[in-house]
Amino acid sequence: MSSGGAKPLSDDTAGGSRGSAPRASTDPPAVPATAGARPATGRNRGPGPAASTVDGPVLPAQRRVSRLIDIAEAVGVHTSTVSRVLNGDPAQSVRPELYQQILAVARQQGYRPNALARALKGRRVGAFAFVIPLLRNPIWVRLQRGALQRAAEHGFVVMIMEEPLDDAKSPDSYRYLVDESRADGLLIATSLRIREHADGVSVAPHVYVNRRGPHRGNNVVMDEAGAVQMFLDHVGGLGHRNVALIDGPAYVDTVHRRVLAARRICSARGFTLQALNTAATEEGGWDATQRMLSHRIRPTACAVGSLNQLFGMLAALRAASVPVPEAMSVVSFDEDECLAFLEVPVTSVAMPLAELGSAAVDALIARMDGRQDRDVLVRSPMTLVQRSSVSSAPPG
Repeated sequence: MSSGGAKPLSDDTAGGSRGSAPRASTDPPAVPATAGARPATGRNRGPGPAASTVDGPVLPAQRRVSRLIDIAEAVGVHTSTVSRVLNGDPAQSVRPELYQQILAVARQQGYRPNALARALKGRRVGAFAFVIPLLRNPIWVRLQRGALQRAAEHGFVVMIMEEPLDDAKSPDSYRYLVDESRADGLLIATSLRIREHADGVSVAPHVYVNRRGPHRGNNVVMDEAGAVQMFLDHVGGLGHRNVALIDGPAYVDTVHRRVLAARRICSARGFTLQALNTAATEEGGWDATQRMLSHRIRPTACAVGSLNQLFGMLAALRAASVPVPEAMSVVSFDEDECLAFLEVPVTSVAMPLAELGSAAVDALIARMDGRQDRDVLVRSPMTLVQRSSVSSAPPG
């Protein structure tokens, strides 16, 4: 998976279709098998249990795992040459055309390096630990998918650890995973902007994912300011001037950056902004919406930081008889397919979550290889998924 949207982070950014109904079968009635008869075949026959014979079931043949010797025999070279090429040995001297041929045959045969052998040779475990909060939020599935795929491409596995959002530990709390040789490095998505975590992780290779850590140089984040601008451009173009942002606790870094960007952009455009921080739960969304509706200047458009908060907000709007989008336009900063199946399908800003996970693994491997640390900003692909929850600002 490409992380083509990844760019160095600058100071400015700190601030399916349904299945058809079953059809009646038109197959002829079954004929009892006779001795020596072969199983019937058919073009439309789907997969099913293995056919049985008098000697037992016929099992599908399994493809043998490709080995270095298989690649060497296919290319016509010694296994040591193949090993040097596939392991990136800087001392290897192989003709460019032979180098490309070995790589092509390895890809064709689906070769995967022996993780144990490589770990022993490189003194690595072959695993990363990915510490994330609030697994029930679907966005983490996309982020994990990007990280898992990129890690697999490099021959690593990823261990997932969950920490509750309201009980985030210091980054140094996870160093034992590396010290005890359980993982080669840490992907940390629970780093919060609180003073007690300023010590960070001093030795273990690590990057902060979707959060900025206490120090510069190892942060991999998305363009939250760009997402806020996309929301404000959309609703502003439809005449909305009083807007709100319901988001998580202020000490969460992504929330901090979204609120900061919203205040800056709204101030420059003359918009009125309500920024409401609350728990990243359905109850939090409900409570913040009630506060928003009781404000002397009621917003006409609102962005919501998480799916959980969005569901609580929509429930609160229904309870208060505030129709969406006629009286309140709604945009989610979390995109999920379920938003298209709500009573009012909700518009969202789709963030580059898989690309973020991929870029985080690349950055962690760079740390492990001793390459220079740098912050990474993943800007794209980021799109506005337009549905039915946004309309022109109501008159007056």
